[in-house]
Amino acid sequence: MAADSQTIATVLLSISAAGLIWFILRLRQRRKLDIVEIEKEYSGRAKNPDDLMVPDDNAIAELERLLESSFESEE
Repeated sequence: MAADSQTIATVLLSISAAGLIWFILRLRQRRKLDIVEIEKEYSGRAKNPDDLMVPDDNAIAELERLLESSFESEE
């Protein structure tokens, strides 16, 4: 009788382990497909490239801050 309960427990644990492995592999495959779709949609081009040629006040202030910090680090 003890062998029967051990056999049943072994079979149930094996089935649950196989189910979990199948679920993990399916989830992994679904995530790979999502990543491929995202990469296809991304072109890397700016939406408005002309806007990048005109600096705004924040960009100029940041550039001044970076220049000042680089001059301070050189001294």
